[in-house]
Amino acid sequence: AALLDTEPDIVSGTQVIERPRGHLRFEHVDFAFPDAPDELVLRDVNLDLAPGETVARVGATGAGKTILTALVPRLYDVTGGRITIDGVDVRDLDLTHLRSLVATAFEEPTLFSMSARENLTLGRADASDADIEEALEIAQAQFAHDLPWGLDTRIGEQGMALSGGQRQRLALARAVLAQPRVLVLDDTLSALDVHTEKLVEEALRRVLASTTGLVVAHRASTVLLADRLALIDGGTITHVGDHRDLLGSVPAYRELLAADADHEAARA
Repeated sequence: AALLDTEPDIVSGTQVIERPRGHLRFEHVDFAFPDAPDELVLRDVNLDLAPGETVARVGATGAGKTILTALVPRLYDVTGGRITIDGVDVRDLDLTHLRSLVATAFEEPTLFSMSARENLTLGRADASDADIEEALEIAQAQFAHDLPWGLDTRIGEQGMALSGGQRQRLALARAVLAQPRVLVLDDTLSALDVHTEKLVEEALRRVLASTTGLVVAHRASTVLLADRLALIDGGTITHVGDHRDLLGSVPAYRELLAADADHEAARA
């Protein structure tokens, strides 16, 4: 719902899922960017997320983790295979309906030139003040009340400039407020300080308990939000398991965590 500036070549389907459960599946998914059709970024990706399950994708930078998240709300379409929600190909779903089922918060969030309140309620126009307050608290975005005109402050392109961390927290609050069946997060914690990040992670754990979560993890702390981890290497998923499984059996996973730990130490 947050992504209104959609690619013009994405054609809407017509189907609607009456009672969505949030069962998300990647079935033999290939992807190449339109301007480089012969260079597969993802190849034969298979992943099954049960309703309510949270899976984190981990892998070295540039391993196709981020594009995987953009395929679910159809910012791009797969070039091979399919993605389904409750058994329905996302390309067959009405686009507005799909984006009400799937809320996203990306590392580079899109905020529109409108009030903070309007940005927050893009995915859920009927949200009450109490709903908004709860989402702000979960995302640690209560700073919105301290803006010159509170939630009525205009932000975005022609409005007030926010820091990277503030933008991420508002986008996260918007995704939480939408109460989606599927929540797609692309390391939305990267611009936060360590203290805020811990508070957000604790709150996200509560939110992810009741929705299907697909989380791109660029750091060690984020993997602990997940029930299972999917390791991407060379554009495909090479291992799926829980943190302990992968730590014990996959050297590439241990190396990733070690690199993350060095980065975290430098950041702290």
